[in-house]
Amino acid sequence: MTSAPSLLQPLSGSSLCGLFLLACVVLLPIELHAQDPDETYRTHFIIHKVRKGETVFGLSQRYNISEQQLLHYNPEVSASLKRRTKLKIPRYRSLPIPKKTEYKLHTVQKGETRWRIAYTYGITLEELGEYNPQMEDVLEIGQQLRIPVSVTQSKDINPLYNYYNVKPKEGYYRIEKKLGISKDSLLVLNPELAETGLQAGMVLKVSKNVLPKFNIQNNLLVEKINLRDSLRLLPVVKFGLMAPFRLPTITLDSLEQTAEILQSRNLATLSLDFYSGVRMAVDELVASDLSIDLVVFDTENSTAKVNNILQERSFSDFDFVVGPFIPKHFNKVSKHLESKNIPVVSPLTTKPLVMRRNVVHSMPTKANLQQRMLRYVDSLDVTEDNPCVLIIADEKNNEMLQKLKRKFPLAEIIRPDAEFGFVKPELVDSLSSNFEPNWVFLEANESNLVISMTSMLNAQNNEDRSFKLMTTYRDNVYDDDNIDQGHLGNLNFTYPSSYNVNPVALAEFQAIYQERFGAIPSREAVRGYELVTDLVLRTAIRRKLIDGFSLGETEYTQNKFLFEQDSSGDGYRNNSIYLLQHQDFETIEKNE
Repeated sequence: MTSAPSLLQPLSGSSLCGLFLLACVVLLPIELHAQDPDETYRTHFIIHKVRKGETVFGLSQRYNISEQQLLHYNPEVSASLKRRTKLKIPRYRSLPIPKKTEYKLHTVQKGETRWRIAYTYGITLEELGEYNPQMEDVLEIGQQLRIPVSVTQSKDINPLYNYYNVKPKEGYYRIEKKLGISKDSLLVLNPELAETGLQAGMVLKVSKNVLPKFNIQNNLLVEKINLRDSLRLLPVVKFGLMAPFRLPTITLDSLEQTAEILQSRNLATLSLDFYSGVRMAVDELVASDLSIDLVVFDTENSTAKVNNILQERSFSDFDFVVGPFIPKHFNKVSKHLESKNIPVVSPLTTKPLVMRRNVVHSMPTKANLQQRMLRYVDSLDVTEDNPCVLIIADEKNNEMLQKLKRKFPLAEIIRPDAEFGFVKPELVDSLSSNFEPNWVFLEANESNLVISMTSMLNAQNNEDRSFKLMTTYRDNVYDDDNIDQGHLGNLNFTYPSSYNVNPVALAEFQAIYQERFGAIPSREAVRGYELVTDLVLRTAIRRKLIDGFSLGETEYTQNKFLFEQDSSGDGYRNNSIYLLQHQDFETIEKNE
């Protein structure tokens, strides 16, 4: 069992109305047969004793058979079932798609997911899968899916509610314990349950409660995964860390020079902060009886040094590599290791990378962050009437300006002064409303504009006029010390983020870190700790890191991870995003 080497030792190495999606449905006439078309696949029967309230439709749904099959083997049964009647239920091996049952086609629209389509048509996810065996987890726009023609209901997704996918063997009691929602409440929100009963794969509408054990993905409740409680199958995890420590320029024996370097923010200090978090993760995992072989490489922010590392090491026995931090060096390493199928994980940068099949980008794209904010705006648009929308955007954010303008065609567009980059207070005063809530979208990257707008809006925010400040992308300018956090709290500043600000949850980690390193952990230190913990555990549980991505979304104190195949088709990206809002001097996570 080995742990990371000490740095003191040589290193080896965000329309006033929402847009509605229309489903294209085509009916295909197909002949129906009274006999069982899948008799050749039948293996045996089970006996079912009819209970009060059960129907032929409900039982066919429960046992994954057609109504015709149920009636074929129980000819004495009428449309209404008598209590305590014993029915023969046929069971099949590898039952194919019901070829001689009518179906219709649904064309997948932008933003649709498997659970949304299943809920819309009132079928289970399992049924959708049986009719579409080639269907993958991520649907493509324009893809056509088969839907049972017997389905007549069509339900809309209501953003004022959440939704839950029923798990196998779950009854009303277990769901109440898990979600805090009674059977009566479920029946009110899902009246079809009175006829069908609970079925695995069914999607239920549920009230919007705060459930700490769940994440919310586009209104769907998803249980959080705790990898630490999972069975580990891989005895040793070996990985490399490549970072520009530039140790030859640092005299570690000189405490004065080291302290001076660590007071500045540059690649070397970011690397050291990240490494300190990695070291804590490794030591903690080793203490829980997991063996880890960590090899650290100092790239020195040099292309020549990166080349030397790649020439000297084969990496064939590495489970994955974290870094390098610089995109051009990362791209070189990922290309070199692609043929060896060694995953290469980008830890910090949000900049574009060359996406290859072995590339793992741990930061969400700017486009994904913006889409997350726009979904939140759509949910607000349902609950708040006639807001007065002001869009303040500089020249660098024209694309988002046009998107917001299409969403809010009556919005007032405000451009900063071309010479000084400011917005006059009297202009905002004349365009805002004393009668409706004012939504201000600030799409800007210039610190002077952001500082002046937050101060100005806060001054105009009072009992007679309220402002909500939002942005679809929070640039680093919001970290400027000249921006009053109290102003952001008064304006309920809301934005998407790749990391959370949760000082309460982070308190324990901070205490341990400060005792060990004598400093408060930076954002990079926390990320190093949480990212490496996640990567190592996924690898240990599923033997291969890429296979470990199927374990789903995980969440720690400041970071959460949902690794999915990139939209390009090559590589993987973390698509887990926080939606944060300032309230007074606190920052809380929001959900639609």
